[in-house]
Amino acid sequence: MNQQISTGKKLSYAMGGMSMNLTNLVISQWLFFLFVPDKKHALVPASLFGIYFMLGRVTDAVTDPLIGYWSDHLKSKRGRRIPFILWGLLPFALVYFLLWTPPIGHEHWINSVYIIIMIQLYFILYTVVITPYLALIPELSSDLKERINITTMQAVFVMIGTLIFGLMGIIVKKGGFVTLGIMVSLLTIVSFAPTVLAIKEKEHKPQPEREKANVIKWVAMTLKNRPFLYLVVSTSFYWFGLNLLLMLIPFWVKNYLNLKVDAVAMLMLPFLGMNVVFFFVFNYLSKKFGKYIMFIITLLGTAISMPLLCTVGYITIGSKLVQSAITMAIIGIPVAGFMMLPFALLSDVVDYDEQLTRQRREGIYFGVQAIFQKTMIGLSIFAFGLVAYIGGEKVATEFGLKLVMVVAAMACLLGFLSFLKYPIREREGKIHLIGLDD
Repeated sequence: MNQQISTGKKLSYAMGGMSMNLTNLVISQWLFFLFVPDKKHALVPASLFGIYFMLGRVTDAVTDPLIGYWSDHLKSKRGRRIPFILWGLLPFALVYFLLWTPPIGHEHWINSVYIIIMIQLYFILYTVVITPYLALIPELSSDLKERINITTMQAVFVMIGTLIFGLMGIIVKKGGFVTLGIMVSLLTIVSFAPTVLAIKEKEHKPQPEREKANVIKWVAMTLKNRPFLYLVVSTSFYWFGLNLLLMLIPFWVKNYLNLKVDAVAMLMLPFLGMNVVFFFVFNYLSKKFGKYIMFIITLLGTAISMPLLCTVGYITIGSKLVQSAITMAIIGIPVAGFMMLPFALLSDVVDYDEQLTRQRREGIYFGVQAIFQKTMIGLSIFAFGLVAYIGGEKVATEFGLKLVMVVAAMACLLGFLSFLKYPIREREGKIHLIGLDD
């Protein structure tokens, strides 16, 4: 396996990060807002939207390990991962567009059936494209620092996608949700096309005796990997908290700041700006002090900073909008670490798994990880619908929205506590398991 890859190939691979992040962020922040802007104008019952989303997560729980397992075993001239991206990309972009075109403009059972089907298809096709895409990371390079460079370049495009996401409030106001759907769908095609065209996978020589294990056994083997469990639990809690924050912003702008949706950009841009600045800082410090220490800082720093949003309105300096923007900038600092570290950490876990099994099983690890993380994102949508409306019947309340941030911070704190015993460390360019091979 090559230790270094060219800048052009890293760039071609990293571009996929733009759409990978953008599609999920836009879904997280705006889909609930489209179908349930408030209980009076909902297109589907507010109490059921979270359930519809959870049904998609159930499908996700089945398809993620299946796609991961399938991609680990695929025999193709284009490799194990690229064919999934190639054949899944256009259907994924089409379904993404259709998510934003509800058939009836008021609450109706047809909207419920429509969104259930579209969400199911979205999660299936997202898995078909993204799980094999992410499983390429450990194969691109075995050098631990080079992987940080790859995931950092990927994070640059994640940030580009996130910056575009930050402007979605303006897009929605000027062109509506259909324009949003068209724009994100086209960007998805542009984002992943270079990966399909430029990345050639290395030759894979499977071990037949290992491949006889079925997907259930492979999932069970994955869950016996102690470093993986620490990592996946911590990142899943973090996604729960981060998704609550992203869902909160349009409601915060509309219901607490009493501004129009285009003002969402005034909160997201400071948040994303600090992401852009500090993920370069996290890149440098991760190489110097190791990924473990910097991810600890990411988890704990986010847990500490999120509740600061609850202080907005109680400070005499500046307007509520200014206070909110400053607070979002502060929260954006530790979140920068989450843009680049989890995939590099999981690549180390895959290397450790190879030491145990003598098999490269990237796909199944990224697939099983997705089960936990997407389930927690689904639960966060359900939790938001319950918590944000506390104290009010038709609209999200100030108390409910601030309570959302407390719940989000607690989730990040649980992620921090879950990661403390993560045992993998880097030493002299190799991974070591603390407590076993010291």
